[in-house]
Amino acid sequence: MLKKSPPVRAHAPSHAAKPTGAPARRLALLLLLLLCSPATSLAQTAKLPAPERVVADYLKAVGGKKRLAALRDATYEWTVRRGDSEAGTARTRLRTTGALRTDFLLAEGEWDAAANARTAWTRTRDGHLRTLTDREAFAARLQAQLEPAWFSDYKKQKVLARTLGREEVAGEPAYAVEFATRAGARLRYWFSTTSRLLVQSEDEVRGLRVRFADWRARPGSPLQLEPHRLEIERAGEAPLTLTLNGASYNTGLAETLFEPPADTSLNIPLLLRDLSKNQDETDRRVGDYTFTQKITEREMDDKGRLKKEKVSVYEVYPVIDFGSVRKLVSEDGVPLTAERAAKEERRVAELLEKAEREAPKNKERRERERAERRAKQRARAGGSGEEEEEDVGIATFLRACELISPRRERFREREVIVFDFRPRAGFKPSNRAETLISKLSGVIWVDPSERQVMRLEGRLVDSFKVGGGLLASVKPGSAFVFEQTRLEDGVWLPRFSQINASARVMVFAGMTINETHEFSDYKRFSTKTGDDKLDAPKEKPKEP
Repeated sequence: MLKKSPPVRAHAPSHAAKPTGAPARRLALLLLLLLCSPATSLAQTAKLPAPERVVADYLKAVGGKKRLAALRDATYEWTVRRGDSEAGTARTRLRTTGALRTDFLLAEGEWDAAANARTAWTRTRDGHLRTLTDREAFAARLQAQLEPAWFSDYKKQKVLARTLGREEVAGEPAYAVEFATRAGARLRYWFSTTSRLLVQSEDEVRGLRVRFADWRARPGSPLQLEPHRLEIERAGEAPLTLTLNGASYNTGLAETLFEPPADTSLNIPLLLRDLSKNQDETDRRVGDYTFTQKITEREMDDKGRLKKEKVSVYEVYPVIDFGSVRKLVSEDGVPLTAERAAKEERRVAELLEKAEREAPKNKERRERERAERRAKQRARAGGSGEEEEEDVGIATFLRACELISPRRERFREREVIVFDFRPRAGFKPSNRAETLISKLSGVIWVDPSERQVMRLEGRLVDSFKVGGGLLASVKPGSAFVFEQTRLEDGVWLPRFSQINASARVMVFAGMTINETHEFSDYKRFSTKTGDDKLDAPKEKPKEP
């Protein structure tokens, strides 16, 4: 583990004489409080600058916002040393709109890493490609937001920040600032209190620490100062020192440079059409199982700190033509009391009985509503016979989105095909479902042998409004994650989902949603008799 830099501490002054006896001890204690408390209080409670002040001073030190506005992209060439020996070369490329890529060409092989707002990936020395997920991906994408733009737009990008304290880095005092997102990303940066320049960064998730040194002018750079030496410490590896020996600016680096390497032999549209059929079957089979659902609700403050967390665990029972019934079993890790558990049992039993009684009526009502909806869709289509489908299907997805960088990887011990998606330029949505899809970007992991989605990440790149924004408006940056897992009998069912969204509903104040849902303990169940056997898994189709 990386060690944190030691904080600066004030020391109490020493005393030459030591009084004796009880009165003397009381006098000594009084003197100690009088003499030491002001110094200690000053060290611990001195007002720290706000993060926006620290960043503003940093931007001024490197040349100011006007100089930074002239920088669109940059490429840096480095010489790499490991200890006293030359180890190879490195290249860093960035776009100030939020994309970052680093390539190491070392004696033991090439290593690459890149991130943009949609995806983050690495390619190891043995050539294996890996799309980052969860906390690793969050941290890499946050770094790509902050560093290429020199931290100038962090507030516009809805990044949260707080000044943690004043610490020593390489012998000089620095302000430690933590940047975070509501999705869980968290990075720390240290800015010198004297030069105002960036001196260190730390990413605990990826076990990475970088020190920035030798700040000076670079010929041809729009900026006034840039670091000419980096010292990189990565957990489990020998430290590397990078020395800048070349740089170029505003050369028009393409966005594709930051995308994962693609395998052009893969036929993703064909894969998705087969997947659609299997997903319908998966949705139907969810109703054949009871399961445990764990819901974690989090509330963050405006600095990215966790204010409140609630964890609820339910047993979930499906009911044909009704949906499901949930029974609460614990809250915040504590099982329900006997009295409350008995009350919950009675509530669930009554609800199951009611659900079974009303199931036929519910089925008729849904079929009637579906028929009415289809009639309205045909009417809107002008009698052409082509229905305006409000459900989000594969056909809608293929029309509204551009598929990028299909590639083969390994995920959760299975061979997968991964691809990115983003809104298709020029696409004009004709209904609400297409409007939503046309505002999404993200990544999808697919098991090619069983034609099942293993993981899906999506993020709104633009606000999504319902009723022109009068009923509801979901803000850009809102994101979700969904995963499925394969049971022993070959059935694929939900494993995990997460949503992190900011929205405004009607005239009410804005609201944020930060929830994680975990699904486990699947057991075969049905409220109908004679239906206690699943179909055997179908023969595996050929890969695309």
